[in-house]
Amino acid sequence: MLSSVVYTVAMAQTKVLMTAEEFDNYPFEEDKRYELDEGEFIETSKPAYLHNRVLLNLYLPLENYLRKSRVGELLISENLYALAPLTRRAPDAAVILGDRYEELKDAKVIPIVPEIVVEVISPNETTRMILRKLRQYFEASVKEAWVIYPDAREVEIWTGPALPDYALAGDDTLVPSLLPGFALPFRDLFA
Repeated sequence: MLSSVVYTVAMAQTKVLMTAEEFDNYPFEEDKRYELDEGEFIETSKPAYLHNRVLLNLYLPLENYLRKSRVGELLISENLYALAPLTRRAPDAAVILGDRYEELKDAKVIPIVPEIVVEVISPNETTRMILRKLRQYFEASVKEAWVIYPDAREVEIWTGPALPDYALAGDDTLVPSLLPGFALPFRDLFA
């Protein structure tokens, strides 16, 4: 019995490596989420209620702002972005500035790097995992990352992979420099 347990643990730690072409043509299951992490095929967990509630509280005002201002487009977490030849990531939300509809309309994997990415941190995500994603985003030329911690009710704003530029909490308001006129009070984000 012990040998089968060791075998199962060893199998769980085996990395599955893929090319971007293999990943882009993989027959994904509808109820699962996948990413390609520098050639490693990974399955990500489905988000829990609090994660989705925070995202909805962000999506609605952000989408309203973008529709009115027409400065860009909000894309949800179901979109994969080609960040590098062997990296495909699906941030919880992304903003692509400018009118890029024609380039996006038939894309299975988005070839445009978003200016803003949003990651809502789940309890199973480690600091190492988050920092790895941030490094990949900024190496691909993302300009700003919003890292949201629902349990702590905090948001870190990153403009590079080393350290966050600043953190917001309490009665603060999210006022991103890339979206003039957009402001989201934390009481609304974490309502």
